[in-house]
Amino acid sequence: MGLLAAITGPLGDFVVKTPLALVIAAAVASFLTLVVILNVLHQLLFRNPKEPPVVFHLFPIIGSTITYGIDPYKFFFTNREKVG
Repeated sequence: MGLLAAITGPLGDFVVKTPLALVIAAAVASFLTLVVILNVLHQLLFRNPKEPPVVFHLFPIIGSTITYGIDPYKFFFTNREKVG
C-alpha cells in the first residue's frame, strides 16, 4: 500500500487502545511542539534585514513578555548589548 496507509495503521491502533484523555494530551503536546519548532525556524531562517531586529522567543504569542515582566531594565539592557 502507500505511505499514508503505513502511518495510519499504527496510529489508528494507538488511538483505539489508549484512553481519550491521553490521546488529547498527546495531540496538544504535539501541536505545541510543532508550533515552537516552526516559530524558531522562522526566526532563524527568515530574517529581514530591512526590519528592526526581533528578540528571540520560543512561543509566538507570548514572546518575551515573561522575561520582560520580571525585570524590564535587565531585559532592555541585555538585548541592547546583543543588538548593538
